[in-house]
Amino acid sequence: MFNSIFRPHKMSIHRRTYSLVGCLLALCFLVGCNIKGYLPEGAYMLTKNVVEEDKATPRNERIAGSEVSKYIRQRPSMDLWGIRAWLYCQADTVGAKWWDKFLRNVGAEPVILDTTQTRLSAANIGAYVASRGFFNAEEEYSFRLNPKNQTAEVTYTTFQGEPYRIARVESQISDDFMAKVLATDTTSFVRPGSILDLEMLGTERTRIAEVLRNRGYYDFSVADIEFRVDTTIGHHKANLTMVIDGRTVGYNSQGQPIEENHPLYRLGRIKILPSYDATRAATDPDYLLSLDTVNYKGLEIVYSGGKPNLRPSVLRKFVRLQQGALYSNAKVNSTYDNLMGMDYIRSANILFSPSTTAPTPITLIGDHWSDTAETTEGLLDCEIRLTPAQRQSYKVELEASTTSSFYGVATTVGYQNRNIFRGAELFDMSFTFGYEFLKVADPSFNRNSIELGGRVGITFPQFLFPGDLDPNGRIQNAKTRLEFSINDQNRRYYDRVLSNVTFGYTWSFGSLYHYSLRPFDVSLVKMNHVSQSFLDRLQNPYLRDSYTTQMMAGLSGSFHFGEQNITSKRDYVDLRVNVGTSGNILSGINHLLGSSKTNGHYTMFGIPYAQYIRTDLSWAQSLEVGEHSNFVYRLFGGIIYPYGNSHHESLPADRLFYAGGINSMRGWSVRTIGPGSSAEVHSGYPSQFGNLRLEANAEFRFPIWSIFDGAVFVDAGNVWYTPDIHGVPDGAAFRFGSFVPQIALNTGLGLRLNLKVLVLRLDWGVQLHNPNKPEGERWVIAHPKWSNTALNFGIGYPF
Repeated sequence: MFNSIFRPHKMSIHRRTYSLVGCLLALCFLVGCNIKGYLPEGAYMLTKNVVEEDKATPRNERIAGSEVSKYIRQRPSMDLWGIRAWLYCQADTVGAKWWDKFLRNVGAEPVILDTTQTRLSAANIGAYVASRGFFNAEEEYSFRLNPKNQTAEVTYTTFQGEPYRIARVESQISDDFMAKVLATDTTSFVRPGSILDLEMLGTERTRIAEVLRNRGYYDFSVADIEFRVDTTIGHHKANLTMVIDGRTVGYNSQGQPIEENHPLYRLGRIKILPSYDATRAATDPDYLLSLDTVNYKGLEIVYSGGKPNLRPSVLRKFVRLQQGALYSNAKVNSTYDNLMGMDYIRSANILFSPSTTAPTPITLIGDHWSDTAETTEGLLDCEIRLTPAQRQSYKVELEASTTSSFYGVATTVGYQNRNIFRGAELFDMSFTFGYEFLKVADPSFNRNSIELGGRVGITFPQFLFPGDLDPNGRIQNAKTRLEFSINDQNRRYYDRVLSNVTFGYTWSFGSLYHYSLRPFDVSLVKMNHVSQSFLDRLQNPYLRDSYTTQMMAGLSGSFHFGEQNITSKRDYVDLRVNVGTSGNILSGINHLLGSSKTNGHYTMFGIPYAQYIRTDLSWAQSLEVGEHSNFVYRLFGGIIYPYGNSHHESLPADRLFYAGGINSMRGWSVRTIGPGSSAEVHSGYPSQFGNLRLEANAEFRFPIWSIFDGAVFVDAGNVWYTPDIHGVPDGAAFRFGSFVPQIALNTGLGLRLNLKVLVLRLDWGVQLHNPNKPEGERWVIAHPKWSNTALNFGIGYPF
């Protein structure tokens, strides 16, 4: 790789690079060794725990080392060459000065090997392995000591042996009515022949309890289920008996429990307070008496004022509980998720209390008329208390980026109304103003660029669709959104207006799986003016053709795996996939009508339309490093492939990929990298795009003092054109054999003001490798210049 980059000065650059790497390695080694002087005599710093799995156990039954390591009591701090431990030792451990606090936060306290903790860890591992059904397992541990550096490694070895397996499964259920209910359940995890795994038994207890709680057994819990194990039959086998006793209602004169069948419950009154004021309820004894009530389809809606803050039909749709229905814990959870999925609701509390109505005896008849079982059926009154969020809110966002030749600032002012039509609809609108100033030597170009934009949208907390898309209530946070946006980019060398209309749906399954589908996604790029001198300066004819009036019409969708709000989390994973297409329906209409091309393109309403498929994928993960710090990385890849009406021709510039800026390559301003290793562009305005983008970002985040956090980051990536795109500059096409030397690289430092509700961020990026420089000059870090840095300000983390 170095030969292809530094061919003109191969030997000198190699020596310089190897010398620099050697010095860094030597420095890290010396720092790591220097920790010895801070350790007590005879003490060893724990640097590594190793878990050796039992290779003699079949892979499908082998307990993974990652599972075993959870039970090790003493863990080394996450450190590289002992640097963080060395930094920690430079601080006064009891000092209150900011410098001492900073070193303690950034550093890591050395973990001194404690053999007592090692022995207890081995005992923990033995107990865990036994709980997985390997009752005769053995554990060993050994030490690898390095007296020279006073470091130690501990190796834990597990010999699982032969497991105990389940020979027979029986049930002993005193409640004959419940026994008939469970007789229809055939999804048990516990089967003869499986390993006697206590974790599996715990999962089975939870599953059975949930089955019963979804069939009317409101007061039943996991504690009412017991598994009894008989291992005396020999041959590493065990008989298993599931025991469920009846409901204890008292004790006889001999002290023995008096049991009866567990009662079933149906829902009685369902009361909902959509504007519940917990403070007033606690301080005003007449609060509930002062409220009005309206009945709607089995709901008692209790409110204050002239009418409820939420329409009764909306509340009925989100509350999946029905009067007279058997109690179902699943429907209670679904109701809670539906209510909390509304942006208008800040908190929800669903309470149940047994009704004063006397229980009703019921009889269950089996296959034969004499096969009967009896229990009682009571009523549960339900009260749902909703605390609404602030109905109206405003927000202001600010972003800024600067280099030696570029200054840019953008501000957004937004307004939200979370209940505009009393249906928990979210109405939002925002206005954006952007200003960019570019230092250019040519006075024929305007240095100032102004961008004005507006967006208005409304989100309905349900699917707006003729039929019921969720008859079973499995979908959560179902929403429909309609949005319109317009953006005017006014520059001397071109003036264009970008408008967009979308209609789509979003929904979730659980808290981790989020989906969106936009079946109607139409955009228009209208070029009001393009300077011919500007087009002449663009060395890329493909990019020149993209500055034309075009329409994009198609559908798009996305998938997101991860928590929706991860601002306060330190350990998470986040996967995002976006897919969009354009022009397919319009192309079908053109061919159906037998339309002819105009200037080589099909048109709709006299406007050429783009035809393409665009997709991108982003994977981010945060790993805890010590008590307060974390390491975060992101991998990104995206491609847009033109075909049909756009085959090998042009795509709108705003649909292409670019790199640089506050959330990308932070050593460059936006749109100033790539494509590939093509020569630097001097068009008077940053316009370096591609239809392929690869990028990797990583940063180490750590606290500094109070609300101030710091970060050290590295970014690597670039944009390219795929080889099938015609007319691109030399070096701009992506090829597997040559793309690695074309990757841009930067590092930098960040300062963050962590206000919990938001994070203000200032990142200073420094270029290391610029692939758009001439060969032999690409490692710009060898000759540092202010022009090879960028300062970025924004709100929130970059990823």
